[in-house]
Amino acid sequence: MAAERRSKGPRDFDRDLLLEALARARNAMVDAQRAMRPKSGLSRSADAVISEIDEFAFVLTGEKSHFHARAHGSPPGSAKKTA
Repeated sequence: MAAERRSKGPRDFDRDLLLEALARARNAMVDAQRAMRPKSGLSRSADAVISEIDEFAFVLTGEKSHFHARAHGSPPGSAKKTA
Protein backbone atom coordinates (compact mmCIF):
# COMPACT_ATOMS: atom_id res chain seq x y z
CA MET A 1 0.00 0.00 0.00
CA ALA A 2 1.22 3.44 -0.84
CA ALA A 3 1.41 5.98 1.93
CA GLU A 4 -1.43 8.46 1.85
CA ARG A 5 -0.44 11.96 0.88
CA ARG A 6 -1.70 14.73 3.05
CA SER A 7 -2.60 17.89 1.20
CA LYS A 8 -1.27 21.08 2.67
CA GLY A 9 -3.69 23.32 4.47
CA PRO A 10 -3.87 27.08 3.90
CA ARG A 11 -1.62 27.81 6.91
CA ASP A 12 0.76 24.88 6.44
CA PHE A 13 3.96 26.93 6.01
CA ASP A 14 6.70 28.47 8.12
CA ARG A 15 5.30 31.91 8.92
CA ASP A 16 8.57 33.31 10.28
CA LEU A 17 10.53 32.10 7.26
CA LEU A 18 7.97 33.71 4.96
CA LEU A 19 8.13 37.02 6.87
CA GLU A 20 11.94 36.99 6.61
CA ALA A 21 11.72 36.49 2.84
CA LEU A 22 9.13 39.27 2.56
CA ALA A 23 11.39 41.58 4.58
CA ARG A 24 14.31 40.90 2.23
CA ALA A 25 12.13 41.46 -0.84
CA ARG A 26 10.68 44.67 0.62
CA ASN A 27 14.14 46.01 1.49
CA ALA A 28 15.38 45.23 -2.02
CA MET A 29 12.41 47.11 -3.52
CA VAL A 30 13.01 50.12 -1.25
CA ASP A 31 16.71 50.16 -2.17
CA ALA A 32 15.95 49.90 -5.90
CA GLN A 33 13.30 52.61 -5.66
CA ARG A 34 15.88 55.06 -4.32
CA ALA A 35 17.61 54.96 -7.73
CA MET A 36 14.37 55.53 -9.66
CA ARG A 37 12.90 58.84 -10.72
CA PRO A 38 10.11 59.78 -8.34
CA LYS A 39 6.64 59.50 -9.86
CA SER A 40 7.93 57.39 -12.77
CA GLY A 41 5.96 54.34 -13.79
CA LEU A 42 8.71 52.11 -12.47
CA SER A 43 8.75 53.88 -9.11
CA ARG A 44 4.95 53.66 -8.83
CA SER A 45 5.13 49.95 -9.63
CA ALA A 46 7.78 49.41 -6.95
CA ASP A 47 5.59 51.33 -4.51
CA ALA A 48 2.66 49.03 -5.36
CA VAL A 49 4.77 45.93 -4.68
CA ILE A 50 5.93 47.38 -1.35
CA SER A 51 2.31 48.11 -0.43
CA GLU A 52 1.26 44.56 -1.28
CA ILE A 53 4.09 43.13 0.84
CA ASP A 54 2.95 45.35 3.74
CA GLU A 55 -0.64 44.16 3.27
CA PHE A 56 0.45 40.50 3.20
CA ALA A 57 2.47 40.99 6.41
CA PHE A 58 -0.56 42.67 8.00
CA VAL A 59 -2.74 39.66 7.18
CA LEU A 60 -0.12 37.32 8.65
CA THR A 61 0.70 39.31 11.79
CA GLY A 62 -2.20 41.65 12.46
CA GLU A 63 0.30 44.52 12.62
CA LYS A 64 -0.23 47.22 10.00
CA SER A 65 3.32 48.49 10.39
CA HIS A 66 5.16 45.17 10.79
CA PHE A 67 8.09 46.18 8.55
CA HIS A 68 8.19 49.84 9.57
CA ALA A 69 11.00 51.09 11.78
CA ARG A 70 10.15 51.77 15.39
CA ALA A 71 11.57 54.71 17.32
CA HIS A 72 14.89 54.07 19.05
CA GLY A 73 14.38 52.90 22.61
CA SER A 74 10.78 51.85 22.04
CA PRO A 75 9.91 48.58 23.71
CA PRO A 76 8.84 45.75 21.38
CA GLY A 77 5.18 45.89 20.42
CA SER A 78 4.87 49.59 21.19
CA ALA A 79 4.49 50.71 17.57
CA LYS A 80 1.67 53.19 17.21
CA LYS A 81 -1.33 51.33 15.85
CA THR A 82 -3.77 53.10 13.58
CA ALA A 83 -7.42 52.17 13.40
